[in-house]
Amino acid sequence: MEKKQPVTQAEKNEQIRREARATVLLFVICAVWHIGWALALSGSGIKLFGLPLWWLLSTPGVFVVAVVGLAYLLRHVFVDFDLNEEEEA
Repeated sequence: MEKKQPVTQAEKNEQIRREARATVLLFVICAVWHIGWALALSGSGIKLFGLPLWWLLSTPGVFVVAVVGLAYLLRHVFVDFDLNEEEEA
C-alpha cells in the first residue's frame, strides 16, 4: 500500500504532527511497560537464568517492545517526503 506524498505545506505539517504524536505514544507505551513490569514483579523473588524476572521483562523486554513499535511506525505512520520541495501548481 503506497502512501500519498504530502504536497501542500499544510499536509506536510499535519504529517509531521502525526509522526510526532505516534512517536510520543510509543515512548509512553515503552515507559509504562518498563515501569509496570518493574513495579509489578519487583518483590516476587522469581528468577530466570539467575536474573530477577522483573528485570528480564522490564529492561530487555522494553527493547523488544520499542523495536516492534518502531517497525510498525516505519511501515504505517512515517512518510518520506522533502520538506524543501516547492508546492506543485
